Amino acid sequence: MTASRTPPPFPGFLLAVGGQCRKVGKSTLVADIIRTFPDRHWTAVKITPYAESGCPVNGPSCNCSPQDHPYAFHEETSRSGNSDSSRFLAAGAHRALWTETKQHRLQNALPALAAQLANAGHAVIESDALMRFWKPSLFVMVLDPSNPDFKDSARENLELADAFVFRSPSEDSDPRFQSLPAMAKPRFLQPVGSPLPPELGQFLSGIISRLPAS
Repeated sequence: MTASRTPPPFPGFLLAVGGQCRKVGKSTLVADIIRTFPDRHWTAVKITPYAESGCPVNGPSCNCSPQDHPYAFHEETSRSGNSDSSRFLAAGAHRALWTETKQHRLQNALPALAAQLANAGHAVIESDALMRFWKPSLFVMVLDPSNPDFKDSARENLELADAFVFRSPSEDSDPRFQSLPAMAKPRFLQPVGSPLPPELGQFLSGIISRLPAS
């Protein structure tokens, strides 16, 4: 899975946020980070690597083949909507994008995504699938031991994570997380709805501050 991973082809800082499954609080963490470091003028991106409508360009009415219309970019303009990209703007992001692709077609969107991020000093991308292709400056995974769902793709990403944010306390006896202590990577507890823990803020600051504010 990791053989073809490369640094993202743009010069800025890239933070990637993934998680064990849907509804685990990935977007919430992205918004918390944007709110904590507002001077970074974030470009925030949410990637959906499967278009629930079938066609990411024209929606369910389109009868395109699997090879056509592989992805679409949606620039967010509202700070008061219900979408995750709107939440990113409301948290203080300079730009927010939603990238939607057909299943297994994320790679087709990456050159265009790199172009979108060419002038971004600091970018944060919510995506697990991205880790198959790019090596971000920092990759944080959101885990919730109280949630029984754990995607296979997320299990593969555990070893790639630089730090873990837990939404509920972990038990060493839980077989899903038994490999984590051996990884010796930072782990932080932040239940959904709680402020960003000071320890997590300090950890992120030490890495994000390596590049000047954009």
